[in-house]
Amino acid sequence: MSGFVEETRPIDDCLNFVAGRLGFPWHVPSREERVMDALYSRSSSDVTCPEPYPPFTRSMRDGYALDHVNTAGASASSPVFLKPAGEVTMGSAPSFRLADNEAASIPTGGMLPEGADAVVMAENTSLSGGWVEIRSPAQRGENVMRAAEEISSGDILLRKGEVIDRSLPGLLAAFGIISVSIMDICIGVISTGDEIISAETPRLPDGFVRDANTFMLQSILKRYGMRSKSYGIVPDSLEALRNRSEDAIRECGVVLISGGSSVGAMDHTSRLIGELSDQGLLVRGINMTPGKPTLIGGSKKMEKLIIGLPGHPMSCVVSSIFVAIPLINAMCGSSRRDVGKYCMFPLSEDVPGRTGPDEFIPAIVDKDGVCPIAAKSGYVSAMRNADGFIRLRPDTETLRKGELAEVWLW
Repeated sequence: MSGFVEETRPIDDCLNFVAGRLGFPWHVPSREERVMDALYSRSSSDVTCPEPYPPFTRSMRDGYALDHVNTAGASASSPVFLKPAGEVTMGSAPSFRLADNEAASIPTGGMLPEGADAVVMAENTSLSGGWVEIRSPAQRGENVMRAAEEISSGDILLRKGEVIDRSLPGLLAAFGIISVSIMDICIGVISTGDEIISAETPRLPDGFVRDANTFMLQSILKRYGMRSKSYGIVPDSLEALRNRSEDAIRECGVVLISGGSSVGAMDHTSRLIGELSDQGLLVRGINMTPGKPTLIGGSKKMEKLIIGLPGHPMSCVVSSIFVAIPLINAMCGSSRRDVGKYCMFPLSEDVPGRTGPDEFIPAIVDKDGVCPIAAKSGYVSAMRNADGFIRLRPDTETLRKGELAEVWLW
């Protein structure tokens, strides 16, 4: 791309501009799946709680259910004596109501009878001469989980666009939700370059590199709840790239093309995206490093998004995580655009920076804080041990050891 754009805009400006020009969110197909089959997919709608949890006020300990007022002043040397009123059994509601100065035996998880508002643990009680001896005072609500204390009816359990991860099946099952509606969208992935050959090539010829980007992109997409399809490797030929891209666009809502987004006589990606986009080439470079030579276009009419990612592996990873996936989230109408979790950690060593672009540095988080991993944009192993990225904002220069750094955990 001869004469690549020098003046580029910040990431958020680019994302907002594209979302506005393409009229996000778009309609995204969905399908119903059983929860376990929907793992690591994205919910196509909010899922609300049909009932409160817990559904009844229950005991958190084995002991005696009672009115806390009746335990005032109780101690080992001066116990309080209450009348036994019966026994709560699991799996049924108590058939009795506590009267004043009564207590009922109750197991952990048992439903509190009417008239009780606390539970005294079994080790602080005993039966003595037909009375329940209470040797410890109780506060209102002690050792009790109230009905709807954790979740109220109508609360959102799963938000639109949220990835259904390992934390959700049990939660949904607790409310009888065994199937969910998920986004049925496929992301097409294309690698370009005359020097790129199949990862299955056993012996690497001189001047060639194996296709790492397809595997990295598909694994990242899967990690963030998106189905993908590889359309293979395309040489530096506009006609070949056009044919392959048209196949991908026909079958997929989004197409990611890695390589062919930097300066070079053989670059055809920017021209292709411009041709396929009814809005033209919307973004030609972003003020970030690595990942500056990122291209974005799309068709508002056809509801198709096309993103050209850098060919260097590290640049490709950064651009996919901080540009491509947030754009896809916005396209799908997800309640949250960005991915992962931002935290602040102290640096265990200096991090050189410069004002101007957003800088992303792979990093490891340990007991001493966050430590940067030295990496160039062409490295393939930088993310092997990384927990995420240190992000230096455009107005941030070098950060010193011990200073807090913004860290994005992926």
